[in-house]
Amino acid sequence: MKFNRLALGLILALSIQLHAEKVDLKFNNLNISDFIKMVAKVTGKNILIDGEIKGKINFVSNKPIEKSELIPLATAILETKRMTLVNKGSYYIVVKSATAPGEGVPVSSRVSSHGDGTMRTVVFQLSNVNAAVIRTKIKPLLHRSAKIISFKKNNLLAITAYPHTLKSIKELINKIENRQSKQTKIIRLQNARVKDIYSNIQNMAKAIFPQDIISERVSVMQDISSNAIILVGKEHNIQQLERYIEQLDLKGEGNIQKMHVIPLQNSNVEEMEKILSKIVPQMTGASNLAPGSPIGKGGKPLPKAVIASDIERNALIVLASEEQYLNIYDTVKKLDIEKAQVYIQAKIVEVNTNLAENIGIKYGFNGGSITSNGLFSIAANAGAGPLALSSSLLGFLNNSTTQLDKNGNSYTTNDRPFKFASGISKVFSLGAQLDLLKQNGAAQILSKPSVLSTNNKEASIYVGRTQSILTQAQQSTQGASSVINNYSREDIGITLKVKPRLSSNNKVSLEIETTIEDILPGSGTSADRPTTTKRSVKTTAIVNHAETIILGGLIKSADGKSVTKIPILGDIPIIGRLFTSKGNSGSKVNVVIYITPYIIKKSSDLSSLRQHLDELESVQQQYNKIIFDELENRVQDSSKDGHVTFDSSSNMDDFDEDEEEMPVGFPSSKKEKRVIRKKNIQRITPTQEIYTPRIESRVEQTPQTQYIDDSSNSENDYVRSDSIMERLKEKKPIDLNQINTGIEYNEGTTFSDVSGE
Repeated sequence: MKFNRLALGLILALSIQLHAEKVDLKFNNLNISDFIKMVAKVTGKNILIDGEIKGKINFVSNKPIEKSELIPLATAILETKRMTLVNKGSYYIVVKSATAPGEGVPVSSRVSSHGDGTMRTVVFQLSNVNAAVIRTKIKPLLHRSAKIISFKKNNLLAITAYPHTLKSIKELINKIENRQSKQTKIIRLQNARVKDIYSNIQNMAKAIFPQDIISERVSVMQDISSNAIILVGKEHNIQQLERYIEQLDLKGEGNIQKMHVIPLQNSNVEEMEKILSKIVPQMTGASNLAPGSPIGKGGKPLPKAVIASDIERNALIVLASEEQYLNIYDTVKKLDIEKAQVYIQAKIVEVNTNLAENIGIKYGFNGGSITSNGLFSIAANAGAGPLALSSSLLGFLNNSTTQLDKNGNSYTTNDRPFKFASGISKVFSLGAQLDLLKQNGAAQILSKPSVLSTNNKEASIYVGRTQSILTQAQQSTQGASSVINNYSREDIGITLKVKPRLSSNNKVSLEIETTIEDILPGSGTSADRPTTTKRSVKTTAIVNHAETIILGGLIKSADGKSVTKIPILGDIPIIGRLFTSKGNSGSKVNVVIYITPYIIKKSSDLSSLRQHLDELESVQQQYNKIIFDELENRVQDSSKDGHVTFDSSSNMDDFDEDEEEMPVGFPSSKKEKRVIRKKNIQRITPTQEIYTPRIESRVEQTPQTQYIDDSSNSENDYVRSDSIMERLKEKKPIDLNQINTGIEYNEGTTFSDVSGE
């Protein structure tokens, strides 16, 4: 050991001559560890040696070396032994080259020509090329101890290597980046239209340039206003695609027939093909050629366009020239729009006319006829608070939509020719009429079907059962007592068929066909031989969105027997017959059909339809409560004042002709009583407020006529008894629709019933 130290000192003394900042090195068979110690002493740097470093080196310098070059020299010498120096800031450490990248080498974003020559990491930001592609290309050029990583998200390359290697890599990347820089080229077409050839250019760009290499892609854009194609990509790729565009832009190239596919979004392809097959043949041909029309080679007219349908994909396949295709395409897009739908609600109700008349007399209606106009008048005079309707429900009833203008401001459009608010309470009074009859047992809802149909398409619904009916019975030839029965299956129930047709002013024409089949009670001697009844109506009506049409006239008679007896006395055997009377009773049942259409302009509106209908039902219940409470209050007031109401079964002969005095008619404001003579009393025949169907014609409402006192200025619309007799004598009919009641529309989506003057 002592000898080695003396040898090292001798070598240094003989081979190192200090000349300012330079060192003259000459040594032979020097241990590497001794060389590292020498470098540390000369440069004044701390160098950590982890473990023993074996090997000897020889070095002869022809000229003095700068002290700053000793560390790079030491790094290069160590690299020959697969070792290297790693800069740790205040000191250096000797490690194996393979593990150096993981020892925390310095990181920077640029390659520096000045430094200590030790390994470092540089991050390269790429702009025009794919980092992953460059990594694959560069990796074989790196030293075995170097490392390279690509970052796809940021398109970065991170390379750990020696400075001289990093410098070479940087020069290579710069050359690739410059070559891959993108350019923009605008090509204005002279003969062809940009929308005619745009798709072809796009397909060509994808076909001839590899799409998996981002730098090779060429972006194709169109500018219809200037009839130009815009290309973005590498210069030589743009030049190649530009030659193809020039070929497409040659005069007359648009006359070549090509294959096109037009997918349909809202229409049936077979129906669309039928429409086009009638008009497309007229688009081409010599007889239809105008001056300047496109012609084929030899001056002959172009062949006619051919259209076929692809049912599976719901698409049209068109073989046509560009000009023909554009005409066909524009026509298809105008026809292939989302079709409006109609949601139809129906109520099929059985009304017992006798019970309905009794209810009308009970609550004080003229002649016992319960009409929606009468209920509307009661609501108008009830002094109830306003009915609150949300703005969304009002928009739904008015069939209005909210849209945005070009400035982004919202506005509401309403295609209807009138405001629904003008008759809102009359619509609710119609629902109150039905509810009043139903609660008092005079009406029964047989079915509440609802269907959704597209424009001009029939929708149907059936509610009922299938009945086995014996059609034939014959004696078997094989046995005397054997009988063979043949049965048929028939539908017994309610069938509703509706075909809506929308007009341009948002009216709905409804072709309605309703059939009610039933088994006649007590018919036939056995269950398999019933007698069936059939009632049907077929008509056409025109209504507005959310308005109700009423069909009636499906009447059947129900006969029965009635027994009337005095309590207790009528139950005594034998003698009780003296206090009991029997008779025949009959009633008529009228089937009334309520139909309400709702126009659905867009399929997205279906989601909000149920919400609006539920809200409408809630408002209807509020309205019904107002009317029913008012009716009950008036019945109670009538009883307190000593007034009575006529029952439909009242016998007019029970009144004395000359002496009987009793209240007549309905409660009046003056609470008067009149002496009535039998000869002056006439029963007011109730009228029906229903639609009388006419086959294949629009349903019209029969105007109702009542005898009323037009001089009454009381707060209600009840008829005074004295004026009844005067009107009966004069026979002056007055239409109830002329009663001075109405609706006042308050802004803020609130509606209030008020009485007229």
